[in-house]
This record gives sequence, structure tokens and C-alpha cells, in this order.
Amino acid sequence: MRVKKMSALALVVAAAGLSLTACGSSDGSSTSADTSASHTSASAAASSSTGGQDSTSTAGSSASGSSTGSTKGSGLTAQNQSATSGSMCKTDHLALSASATGVKNQIVVNLKNTGSGKCSMHGFPGVQLVGPDGLGDTGPDAARTDVSGSTVSIGPGEETRFLLRYIPSTRGSAKTYTRLSVTPPNEKVSEIVNLNDLAITIAAPSGGAPDVYVDPIGYHVGSGK
Repeated sequence: MRVKKMSALALVVAAAGLSLTACGSSDGSSTSADTSASHTSASAAASSSTGGQDSTSTAGSSASGSSTGSTKGSGLTAQNQSATSGSMCKTDHLALSASATGVKNQIVVNLKNTGSGKCSMHGFPGVQLVGPDGLGDTGPDAARTDVSGSTVSIGPGEETRFLLRYIPSTRGSAKTYTRLSVTPPNEKVSEIVNLNDLAITIAAPSGGAPDVYVDPIGYHVGSGK
């Protein structure tokens, strides 16, 4: 009987030990798992946070670089365009007038630089005859001659010129024009020039050969430009 009792007691003790071991193992695993999960979660959060900052910083740097590059590029382009356009004589910075050349049926048109810097022109101006009744009373456009021109530079206060030639009317039907609409080379804005007593009288437009011709910029009068 004693042997049986001790065996039963041993079984009880062994069972209790196994229970304690199981509980200890369960607690340890849970704690370890919780700690590991918490550490992993924290690491992931830190890594994610750090990665977001790097990404933002890189993107921001890239965007900033792109923006800066674009701005600088645009600035340089604008400066180059400004420099290029600034070197050309603009209608707004030119004072135009007409005068006699001393040769019959010829008029010289003077273009004075009223700007603050040197400018240049090359080629033919656009010229249209205008009647006494205003811009609605327009005549033919001057045809270009075969004269070759060169680039002309004029400083502030200086002038350049071009020559206008015309064939006076020898017939009964004629039209008198008292002004010119002049567009400098490479410009789109025109200016009206009064001819005063140099009014041009030519045959009424008939669709034939033009009666007015224009030379390129750069006509010289004495020691002028």
C-alpha cells in the first residue's frame, strides 16, 4: 500500500512540476513574442519614418533642383532673348522724318535712335503710301529694289536712312499721297511719316508694275551713318 501511495504522490508532484514548467514556458514565450513584436513594430515604424524623410528630402531636393534649374534656364533664355531683341532697333525708340535728297522724284526717310543704347537694323523697311484722308486712304506698298544692304548700327541720337523712289504720274488719273506708313526692318509696328511739301503723286493703282520703290536701310548722306 505504501508503495502505491508514494507512486501516486510522485505522480502528483510530477504533474505539478509539468504544470509549472508549462506555465513558465507559456509566460516566457508570450513575453518574448510581445517584446519581439513590439521591437519589430518599433523598428518598422522608425524605418518607415526615416525612409519617408529620406524620400521627402530626396524628392524635395530633386524638385528644388529641377525648379532651380528650370528657373535658371528660363532666366538665361529670357536674358538672351532680351539681349537679342534689345540690339534691334524698335519702332518705339525711333523718330522718323522725311526730307529731300536734291534729286527729282526721290525722298529720303531718316530714322533717329531716341533710345538710351546702340541698336542695329538690316534689310528693307516696309513702306505704304497714305493719303490725306487718314489710314483708311492707303495706296500701294513700295516694291523692293535689287540693291543689297548691310547691317547698320546707330547709337543714341544718331540716324540712319533709306531711299524711296517713285515714278510721277503722266496721265490724267493720279493720286496724291501726303504720308508714309513705315515699318522698320524686322519690326511689326509702323509709324506715320508726314511728307509735307514732298507729297507723292503717282498714277492710280492699276495692278501693273509698282510706281514706288524702296532701298534697304543704310542710305548715306554726306558723312551720315
